[in-house]
Amino acid sequence: MRKLIRSILNVFGYDVIKVNVHSEKKKKKIKKVLVGNYILEMPGNNPQISTYKYDPGANRQLGRLSACIANKYPSLSVLDIGANVGDTIAIIKSAIELPVIGIEGDDFAFEFLKKNTMSLKNVTLIKTFLGEKIESKRVAMEKTGWNTTLIPNEDQGEVVHFKTLDEVLGEEHLLNRTLKLLKIDCEGFDTIIIRGSAKLIREKRPVIYFEYNTTNMQAIGEEGLSTLLTLGEVGYKNVILFDNKGRYLLTVPIDQVNILEDLHRYAKEGDSCIAYYDVCLFHEDDKDLANQFIESENQLRS
Repeated sequence: MRKLIRSILNVFGYDVIKVNVHSEKKKKKIKKVLVGNYILEMPGNNPQISTYKYDPGANRQLGRLSACIANKYPSLSVLDIGANVGDTIAIIKSAIELPVIGIEGDDFAFEFLKKNTMSLKNVTLIKTFLGEKIESKRVAMEKTGWNTTLIPNEDQGEVVHFKTLDEVLGEEHLLNRTLKLLKIDCEGFDTIIIRGSAKLIREKRPVIYFEYNTTNMQAIGEEGLSTLLTLGEVGYKNVILFDNKGRYLLTVPIDQVNILEDLHRYAKEGDSCIAYYDVCLFHEDDKDLANQFIESENQLRS
């Protein structure tokens, strides 16, 4: 019956899509979700359930990016910051078998992350929240367990300890690895975490792939653009932009500040055609890889 109703509505240009409601009740209902080649368990209120149900190819650009980098750096290890329940790890390993270091601070999501990666090879998991410096701060925790957002709240927040990525990699003795892909998806904290990764970026020059969500950044008082622009000072000369559907949009030289400012102002959840961007930057040492990756993504648009 549902298929019949949808087919009739489709004739008139309409469709019916079930929206995932993020409630505490649904949080306890475990769903099995196909992500790439793997079945993952997710809490029932996780928005990724709807994402992968209605768009099975979601986030596949991360798998393609990983495979592209591995062509030049076969000993590549991927840093997955904001690993959530392990969907990025599943996407990458569906494209190519690589070691992945997954970092997630949320207690609830981390339990799913452990369960979902238990049978996978070469996965290192670290439970911590990351920031730009080592500190303890009071924060209000919103959307815990599915898209944890930490909003500074000195009056009523709970105390959270933050580490820098540079500190964590040193503590875990991971700096000897070929860390050539840094992926970050941390609900507005992305550019903050980049500032806490200065040593890694300076010494390893990884490809940097992160979510640029001005709505989330504004909620926590993060400006974002200035940090993006500082990457030009350490050899990242072009900003590759994807829309929030994972489709390659355009490449902008990082010194074209006016264009980047316009793009910064444009994207906004609920108020524009593009809710947020995914940003990818290659160091000048790897401009050959950047050209290969952009060319292959453009071919998908043809």
